[in-house]
Amino acid sequence: MTLLYVLLGLALIILALSFTSFEINEKVEIVAPIEKVWSTIIDFESYSKWNSQLEYLGGQVKPNGILHLRLAAEGTKPYEFKPLVSQWEEHKRFAWLAKTGLPRIFDGEHFFELEPIDENTTLVTNREEYRGVLSLIMKNQPMMKAAPKGFIKMNRELKSHLEQLS
Repeated sequence: MTLLYVLLGLALIILALSFTSFEINEKVEIVAPIEKVWSTIIDFESYSKWNSQLEYLGGQVKPNGILHLRLAAEGTKPYEFKPLVSQWEEHKRFAWLAKTGLPRIFDGEHFFELEPIDENTTLVTNREEYRGVLSLIMKNQPMMKAAPKGFIKMNRELKSHLEQLS
């Protein structure tokens, strides 16, 4: 009976940890209409023109599509992953969800959220929600400590690219 309680307690701890999370969130104002920003964010085949960290290797850029990406952020070893396009709200929100192993072990959902400031200026929120059993451990790893710099760099590259086109 004692072993059963220990196992039950362990299961409850793991379940509780699966709901832990943290977020990286960076914003940038871009002098470009929201439609132009949206079309650039979902045009993965053109990422090589502006994004030095994320490479599109294939996949389906559509709701519930599977992308094949390679991330080479500064200070980390490049790696490939195949996230699911988890959110698609035209001109508002685009997101993909990457899972490490089983769901809720360590998942990352990356968002681009767009808000019009005026007809020629867009506020872009580039953020990622990390969640799962390992999130509290991963939060303190060097690659996660360096991640905000990568988000800032991506925002600057997107801004520079779009504002040069305008």
